[in-house]
Amino acid sequence: MPNLILVHQRTKQDPADYAEIARRIAARAPDIAVHVAGTKARDWHPAGFDAAAPTLTVAPMPLRGFAPPRGAVCQGNEFPKGEQYERLTAIGVAVPRWTRIVPGIALDAADWGPYVVVKPELGRKGAEIFIKRTGRVRYRAPETFPEDHPVRKAPLVAQQFVYTGRWPVNYRVVTLFGTRLLAWRCEADHRYWPLESRWDFRATGGITVVSNKKDSHYALAFDADVIALAERAHAAFPEQPLLGTDIVRDADSGALYVIECNPRGDAWLISSDTGREIEQANGLDFAAQFDALEVATEVLIRETRARAC
Repeated sequence: MPNLILVHQRTKQDPADYAEIARRIAARAPDIAVHVAGTKARDWHPAGFDAAAPTLTVAPMPLRGFAPPRGAVCQGNEFPKGEQYERLTAIGVAVPRWTRIVPGIALDAADWGPYVVVKPELGRKGAEIFIKRTGRVRYRAPETFPEDHPVRKAPLVAQQFVYTGRWPVNYRVVTLFGTRLLAWRCEADHRYWPLESRWDFRATGGITVVSNKKDSHYALAFDADVIALAERAHAAFPEQPLLGTDIVRDADSGALYVIECNPRGDAWLISSDTGREIEQANGLDFAAQFDALEVATEVLIRETRARAC
């Protein structure tokens, strides 16, 4: 009988979700023994655990103190955006044109457009993302930035700007081993200046290029092409159990681009603190959208049988 170990991190996944998934797996696949642990669990020795049986450990977030006793491990890991883009491009998934900002960089506005997006390779939650005139993009040594700036850990990148409409819009699709659990559409609050056309950035500022802010507006998304692209993108990260893939649609051409996959795994939004805040503020129910726990049950049965060793 193979083992499935589900590892949670409080505030990121409610252990009750895992308990319910374990109950459903036990009812539907009695050949799989499910165990639940926390990322900080040490000296883990649960009753009834068969240490000789094939085992799969699934942890959306990186493992901390928990050490899987044996078998295959699928856990969240941090990947710089550049590596994400390289992996996605290798499997034919479209990403906006990008480059690392290195000494001697000089971008041609004729190729890139008059403005580009500048962002850190290891940034989070939309921090330190700016729109900048293409001709003014210059390298700056990491030691000249504040000590807590993300450029201290990884370079900045310049990325071609994708116009998503008067206010920034993006989609987030959460996938578990390549199968969607939930999808939302996020639009920046209209208190920001609208961008009336692709390059209509005002000299006085006040325009944001980040859609996922605390005051943004969220709605459930059912766009089949967006969801299919996110499920396809997961193939670039075959060992990552959980992705929160961010996708933008060009307002003029309709073309879709992946801008990030969040492979660290901080995307179990059906019960994380962040997910519940968004649900409450926008009147949403992420778990109900596609019956996320039922989908997770079926996916984990499939992956345990395929991966446990």
